[in-house]
Amino acid sequence: MKTLTTLLAASFLLAVADQPKAASSNNNTEAGIATGSIDALQSLSTNPIVATNKPSVADQSLMGLSVGSQANAQAGTNNSVLATNSPSSADLSVTGASVLPAITTNPPAMPRGLNAGTNQLPNLPTISQPSLPQAPMITNPITPSSLLGPLPTATGGPITMPTAGTNAFGLKNSVNNIPLTAEALAKAGNAVIPGVIAKNARKLTIDDCVQLTLQKNPQILTSITAIRQASGNYITVRAGLLPQAGVQQAAYSWVAPSFQNGQIPSTTQNGSPYASAFTPNSASWNIALQGNQLLFDGWKTPSLTDAAKLSEQIAYFQLRQTIDATIATVIQQFYQVVLDRALVIANEQQVALYQTQVTDQQSRYDAGTVPRFNVLQAQVQLANAEPPLIQAKNNLRIALFTLVTTIGLNYPNIQNIEIPFDVVGNLDYTPRKIDSNASIHTALVRNPQLKAQRMNILVSAKKITAAIAGWFPTLNANGGYKMQSYNYDSSLSTVVEGWFFGVTGNWAIFDGLATYGNVKSAKATMMNYKVAYDNGVRQVILQVQQAISNLKQASETIDSQKATVEQAVEALRLSRERLDAGAGVQLDVINAQVQLLQAQTSVLNAYYSYIQGLAQYDQALSLNTQYEELFKDPMNQWEQKRYQNINEEYKKRPSLPRSLRKEDPLPPSDNFNDLIKSSTVRMQEKTSSSTTKGND
Repeated sequence: MKTLTTLLAASFLLAVADQPKAASSNNNTEAGIATGSIDALQSLSTNPIVATNKPSVADQSLMGLSVGSQANAQAGTNNSVLATNSPSSADLSVTGASVLPAITTNPPAMPRGLNAGTNQLPNLPTISQPSLPQAPMITNPITPSSLLGPLPTATGGPITMPTAGTNAFGLKNSVNNIPLTAEALAKAGNAVIPGVIAKNARKLTIDDCVQLTLQKNPQILTSITAIRQASGNYITVRAGLLPQAGVQQAAYSWVAPSFQNGQIPSTTQNGSPYASAFTPNSASWNIALQGNQLLFDGWKTPSLTDAAKLSEQIAYFQLRQTIDATIATVIQQFYQVVLDRALVIANEQQVALYQTQVTDQQSRYDAGTVPRFNVLQAQVQLANAEPPLIQAKNNLRIALFTLVTTIGLNYPNIQNIEIPFDVVGNLDYTPRKIDSNASIHTALVRNPQLKAQRMNILVSAKKITAAIAGWFPTLNANGGYKMQSYNYDSSLSTVVEGWFFGVTGNWAIFDGLATYGNVKSAKATMMNYKVAYDNGVRQVILQVQQAISNLKQASETIDSQKATVEQAVEALRLSRERLDAGAGVQLDVINAQVQLLQAQTSVLNAYYSYIQGLAQYDQALSLNTQYEELFKDPMNQWEQKRYQNINEEYKKRPSLPRSLRKEDPLPPSDNFNDLIKSSTVRMQEKTSSSTTKGND
């Protein structure tokens, strides 16, 4: 079957190729067509070249099939060109099929299959390099002033650039003298002079700001007022237990002699005037001095008195809590100002560095060594560096305004509001060794919020007792001394006087279940305070754990970023040496300086995070008591002494009501031996030890 197919294909090719010969025998008649087909078949059957695919010396076929066999892969990649690509010496074909056709008229097909890339085609045409016109050298025919917007219209760019050496914030030598450490960058922030600070404003340290805050902060003043209000309420409630005395009744009256009991008296008797010896006096007076004393009211007044006393103590705990929170807030806001000033320095230096890069690239562009793209790229970097600088300046102003409000200072001139002070400080990093268990124990003992919540439970228990008193009777005693004029004596000197005593009482046998409702409501209130206290213990533990975790994160960040700063400093040194040796470019130095500033900024942010974490840690443990001696004003001496006694850190916790003692999360019996001492105690111990060493 295969041989027949081959013979038919070959006959077709011979019939097509042998057109001159076929024309003589093919007269477009049926006999001529049949004769031509028979001749082709005879030729194929007698031609051994087709069967063997090998060249024959006597081969004179028109198609020149004697040039040899094709490999299958090669036939698939170049069907029109035979495998040998060379003519046979005996090939006398007219079409010359064994000769390689021209590549321009018969381009070879792309290789396919496994042999793709391995079938090299010889005699490929050689493509010569086109003759393109030579581009002339750039002589900077376009000047910056001739560029269309929004491209820069000046070498300095479309925005106002800071001048190296001076600027609006008082920065000196910002480009050349870059601080090599984050501490030096923070100290350089003291040179920043924002425009919102008044001239000749006094300098305040962190201690100065805290002292002013304790004296002028509105939240602290409000807490002191709340103490006095609670104290007044306690005195008012306690008055119900003390005897009360006073003038119960005092009166003087005069009636016209012509009237007696609302009637006109008889003036005649038997036609003559009559005067009785018992005619009442027209004037009278009386006075009574009376005292009252509560005997029994079902323990209502004593319970309310105890509740008022506990509420006064709660006010002192709330004052301690307000002081701790305010000190922590002032510390964070103070060092926020210090951080923002350092960030202003860093951003101004970064802008100045990019300005130097723009100037350098513009000079190179004018010399024809760099394309215009370099200049535009430098200007874009400069423009991108401007918003962080603007934001840093705004953050500094907002931080100063916020600090003024927290301290509670008034602006000296309402017509020209300027801040009357400036802060002086550094972002000092002083690692503190912290014990987690000791920190939590100290917070549970000293935290004023927990103390206030515990007192709320006791207050609500006292109010339950006061509500139960509605089921008991109330007894009051009264007595006194009374004097009054004698009614039937014409003289006011005749006096009737004497002592009087009495007891009054009342008892509501049925009050419509009002007492039951009051007791039920008071018990629910106590349970709410108990739930709040249990949750408060967990919240205090969470606050301490968060503060410790934040301190750990800030400390690890500082350690990692300090190494980055050292590497950035070394990279800057190497880039400068390469530039001096002629092996580097100015752009490398500028990039190294920018990277150094960014690394220093990360360190400063980590410093602030550590200081912020310490402030929150001290607030949770209530350790910032070193400023209490500054708190004599506005509190008076008695209030100050009571404040210190109530907030004593070693004072035992009061017991909860009996029904809640089993569920107390912090029983009074729990004593911790690893408590962290407050700052005042540490200062006292340090002073006493120094005095002892001096005496020795």
